Amino acid sequence: MSFRLDSAIAVLSRTPVVLDHWLRGLPSEWLTANEGEGTWSPFDVVGHLIDGGEETDWMPRARIILGKAGHRRFEPFDMVRHIERNRARALESLLDEFTRLRGENLASPDSGGTVPHR
Repeated sequence: MSFRLDSAIAVLSRTPVVLDHWLRGLPSEWLTANEGEGTWSPFDVVGHLIDGGEETDWMPRARIILGKAGHRRFEPFDMVRHIERNRARALESLLDEFTRLRGENLASPDSGGTVPHR
């Protein structure tokens, strides 16, 4: 399969909706359960998508790849920062934030596309 930006944007724009349908309103024991030490719960995964994906990793790296950053080196990021950062938050607020950030990032001229309105 060849990479196509329009196909990638189609998948990326649907991810918040899918996660919202899967997770919103489930009992907390389903949202916070993990498979043991060093694994993440669904709550943790959404937090990681916000922190690592939308805020500190995805767009800065896209800018580097597209040549819109002043350097060509990926900056390391803290892959578990979201765990402490989101400790007192509700999943619903994370889902809302993820939806907002993903929409903003896809609509950014640096992302190469626009978000389809659904």
